[in-house]
Amino acid sequence: MSLNISLLVFMSLLFVSVKNLAQNQQFGKLTSEDGLSNSYVNCLLQDSYGFMWFGTDDGLNRFDGYEIKVYRNIPDDSTSLSNNIIWSLFEDSKGFLWIGTMSGKLNRYDPSKDEFDHWFLDSNDPEGRNITFIYEDSRGFIWVGTYRNGLYGFNPSQNKFDHWINSKDSQKILSDNFVTSILEDTYNNIWVSTYWGLNEYNPESSNEPFTQIDYEIFKEPLWYLSRSSFYNNLIWIGKLNGLLKFDPSTKEYSTIKLPVSSGLQFGKSVSSVVEEKFGDEKILWVGTYGGLIRKNITTGESERFILNKNNPSGILSNQVNDLAIDRSGVVWIATDNGLNIYSPKRSKFNSPISGKNFCLDLLEFRNENIRSITNTTDGTLWIGAEGGLKGIKVINEKSKIVLRPEFKSLNVWCLNRGNSNNLWIGTYGQGLKELDITTNSLKSWNVANQNFNSPAYNYIKTILQDDKGMLWIGFWGGGLARLNPMSKKVEYWH
Repeated sequence: MSLNISLLVFMSLLFVSVKNLAQNQQFGKLTSEDGLSNSYVNCLLQDSYGFMWFGTDDGLNRFDGYEIKVYRNIPDDSTSLSNNIIWSLFEDSKGFLWIGTMSGKLNRYDPSKDEFDHWFLDSNDPEGRNITFIYEDSRGFIWVGTYRNGLYGFNPSQNKFDHWINSKDSQKILSDNFVTSILEDTYNNIWVSTYWGLNEYNPESSNEPFTQIDYEIFKEPLWYLSRSSFYNNLIWIGKLNGLLKFDPSTKEYSTIKLPVSSGLQFGKSVSSVVEEKFGDEKILWVGTYGGLIRKNITTGESERFILNKNNPSGILSNQVNDLAIDRSGVVWIATDNGLNIYSPKRSKFNSPISGKNFCLDLLEFRNENIRSITNTTDGTLWIGAEGGLKGIKVINEKSKIVLRPEFKSLNVWCLNRGNSNNLWIGTYGQGLKELDITTNSLKSWNVANQNFNSPAYNYIKTILQDDKGMLWIGFWGGGLARLNPMSKKVEYWH
């Protein structure tokens, strides 16, 4: 079954709850209890097919929106992963996934074969060749950073490696052998951050290609480099003591103010940065080793999320190893205690429900992950949520909540007002339901395609009854169907 990108949107929303106040934002989670091979997640990315990949301390994980597939080393299988401890991931321009392992072997995953190729990084220091970062430049060269053995450049067409290491006697060589991050700027120069300093590599200069940026502010561990989409040609630099905005052409920089990190030993140590556009606002998500930061560049506001063991919907750890934003806008947060997931697609209101007729106890709706709202012909407002179906009915200018025991078991994804005093309900995992709004009785409909043994037909994303009485049903991974409620006939399109 082919995967489409919207699948990941809804899977992500499955884990995420919406709140009205920023400081109360809830984070979904994905840990070893949910199928991850290991909760220590070092790196992550979304590939061109829409899959999410997670590199852990015990295996490579691929998440397709339904389940997690784990890749591990299989002894005597040369096409399996070389090592189970994954430190870095990168997808190249041809759709190959490059995997850096702690063993010093460079892995390339071919999705068409579901197999791995390997290249060994030659080194006199077995522990030092652990692969910390992988990057492809505009020429198709693969750059590989290591833990203690410098920088490698790999030409896949020639199957050839170049190697650069630090020399204390020259400023025209790599500043340190612990490479933390690599990127190419808009001028096709390669930038390499290390445990001690920032380096510029000019591919046109073969004799002395490296220039060390000899600023005092760079003489400390630099953890992360990222090109900005907010500012032309600029680079974000995450370091031991803060975040910088750097212009590679002028070598000028400015410091980004982060929220106070009182009591957090590594609260200024920036591991990763991703950008989010929210309307006209520019948002930075900053991963640190002292919590997660959301900084609004437009307004200047910022907030830090830290571990609170009394909050089951908070972040899982203060150690944020990596960040990614998928194509649906969902933020993925890799920590040493699992993955957090956050959806920024929310609207803020002064009150969840307002108006003179809605004088009800709003606690019933607080913290709910509400996915669908509609009304029926009797004037009832129906609210579908992960925690069930609730109705609000106004009688004599007073409102009351309509809630029956069987409604609480529903995980509602979509609602549609029917044509004959009924409400159609699409659920997550429980199929199609029909509510008689006169009696509040529920009816289940079997709309599974008997030609395919798939659970997808129990996961209904959207429904609509047209003016001819036909009910159109959009499944999560199962295509489109049309139900005739009178004849009970169902037609399918895949």
